[in-house]
Amino acid sequence: MLRGHRRAARLTLEQLAEVSGVSARALSDMERGRSKGPQHRTVTALADALALEEDAREQLVELARDGRLRDHWTRRAGLCELPRLVDDFTGRAAELAWVSELVYADSAPGAGVVGLITGSGGMGKTTLAIRVAHVLRPNFPGGVFFLDLYGMSSNPATAADALRLVLRALGVADEQIPPDVAERASVYRSLLRDRRALVVLDNAGSEEQVRPLLPGEGASQVLITARRLLAGLEGVRRLGLEPLSLPEAMQLLTGILGQRAATDEESALNQLAGLCEGMPLALRIIGNRLVSRPGWQAAKLAARLVDEEHRLDQFRAGDLKIATAFWMSYDQLADAARRVFRRLAVVPGRDYDAALAAVVGEVPVEVAWDALDELVDLGLLLDGDAGRYRFHDLVRLFARTRLVEEESPAEREALAARVAAWRAADGHDDSVVARTGL
Repeated sequence: MLRGHRRAARLTLEQLAEVSGVSARALSDMERGRSKGPQHRTVTALADALALEEDAREQLVELARDGRLRDHWTRRAGLCELPRLVDDFTGRAAELAWVSELVYADSAPGAGVVGLITGSGGMGKTTLAIRVAHVLRPNFPGGVFFLDLYGMSSNPATAADALRLVLRALGVADEQIPPDVAERASVYRSLLRDRRALVVLDNAGSEEQVRPLLPGEGASQVLITARRLLAGLEGVRRLGLEPLSLPEAMQLLTGILGQRAATDEESALNQLAGLCEGMPLALRIIGNRLVSRPGWQAAKLAARLVDEEHRLDQFRAGDLKIATAFWMSYDQLADAARRVFRRLAVVPGRDYDAALAAVVGEVPVEVAWDALDELVDLGLLLDGDAGRYRFHDLVRLFARTRLVEEESPAEREALAARVAAWRAADGHDDSVVARTGL
């Protein structure tokens, strides 16, 4: 217990300032909570004025020091700011509602609420996460923090690097950040426990990368976006992004086009939206191409996209390329999964099973199952009912380009013959070569 406090109580603010040599304004700021961390010289001056004995003096200095640290740790450092919003965001009403409900969701004791948004490349995961983070910012007075984990790149962020960055954003000085990942994670959870903050972890690549960044008890929440399903994460609430419906795709395309949408034929815009098959990145690219070329007609661009042989090449606008999004996932695949992926492009029909995947990949069925799981995990295949799998049409075109560029004409001919023979034995009668042009 601090001795001398009764004497302090008998002094007015002006008298205490006069006795201690500390300005009345500085004392007033501390009294009103404007300054929670008094300087060391202020504390020692007050200790002298109060005539505190040695033990009480040390206790006062230590408490003040703790207050300064706590104030520093809760102060924003201007890092991990949210990227800018796009003003033509449309659709995703159900998904926006899901994330909004997440904010008010209860969590089990000792576990903060964690939301995970998954989907293939180009499906709009990051755009959705940024949108909801901006909209819900008032619900998080402790701050909103954004980290790109570069999970699909050749050099993803480590958990240690991510923790250092977010701890700095939370106000921890570099010299106060522990060297050990577990210790950094502990400090991170303790800081989130005492505030209501939202941390957006974009483009996560693995469970190992994000586990140390999950919150403990308290009101803070984490929202993760990832191409991988991150099936190993426990206690997370999952949202899988699907392609937009045609009405939503039209709404997004016309929103990007703005005023020029009124000058294009509606039928041509409908055709363009349909050829994008509900993929937001594809719609963004097509919209940007038309906006940046006022003399282009939507109908002529649609006619160019009808040609499957060159369709994928049309989905580029400046540094936006649809193939780049698919490449990032393709690079993550094991060799067997890559072979199955590109060879499935020769198969007629809309869906496939593990038996057919084993035929095209020339692997046992068990290996084919693993390859299909890997392709689904990275968003390169969509899984359906009864063990059936299917391509998004633009992904199928990408798979076909990989087949043409990575396998010889003789290999492709042998593959087409093998698939045709298997389908004939299974009761199908069609020409694979004629349908695929390979």
